[in-house]
Amino acid sequence: MIIDGHAHACGEFADVEQLIELLDKRGVDKVALCPGVKNNTSTPKPPNIRISGIKHHPVYWRYFINPYLRFTYQFVFKDQGDGNEFVHSFARKHPDRIIQIYWLDPHASDFMKKLENDLKKWNIKGIKLHQACTPFKNDSPEMNQIAEFAGEKQLPLFIHLWSKKESRKLVVLANSYPETDFILLHLIGVEIVAKYAHNLTNIYYEISPYSYISEKRIKYAVETLGADHIIFGSDTPFDKDALKSNIERLENMDLSDVQKEQILGENIAKILNL
Repeated sequence: MIIDGHAHACGEFADVEQLIELLDKRGVDKVALCPGVKNNTSTPKPPNIRISGIKHHPVYWRYFINPYLRFTYQFVFKDQGDGNEFVHSFARKHPDRIIQIYWLDPHASDFMKKLENDLKKWNIKGIKLHQACTPFKNDSPEMNQIAEFAGEKQLPLFIHLWSKKESRKLVVLANSYPETDFILLHLIGVEIVAKYAHNLTNIYYEISPYSYISEKRIKYAVETLGADHIIFGSDTPFDKDALKSNIERLENMDLSDVQKEQILGENIAKILNL
């Protein structure tokens, strides 16, 4: 089984039938789908820059990832809502293939009330939080409230972390809520987790996007956290040929068949109770 553990309903995944066609083409059984940024379904063409290029580029290395995302979120993307209803329309058409992940802004007014109401209406399977877009803190009262609620409802938290400092705060949060699963996106802060939280069983790491995550870094995550805590994702459409490239890389890596099966689908299926 192959499950894309992290993708967005925009770009090449903005049309539900095209999305299903692309999943079929790549042999992917299911996708954990969250909205695009502010429900924008069209996205800029992603730059084709390898990780080695970013490390040696004075502008990209310092500014491209999180600061760039925050700038575009605040000043470039037009606000068209949170996109959760749009993703639900996809999941309703193909409930056997599309897993709805709910985008949550901890700074929005009455965000918990809205989350509770939407959970009753829709078959939400997880919650997406994005620190690069919304500057919340992992030690805030809001995050403690979300983590407690997520544990009670068995909803994993998919989090794009902002910094090493916030990664350290996340470790404290995860330790405080052992019943809540935390899926940390893009291997951000993996060294912090490996150092301070290697004994926590409720922290997982997702390994997209292909162009910015080196094979060496994936191997480090597997060696320090275990293959049973690593999750495949594409971050479609925010990378070129994301789904194809990341699947092929994993299949060609020096990992056992058991490890590959865990990463490609078994781990996220277990977390989401599929």
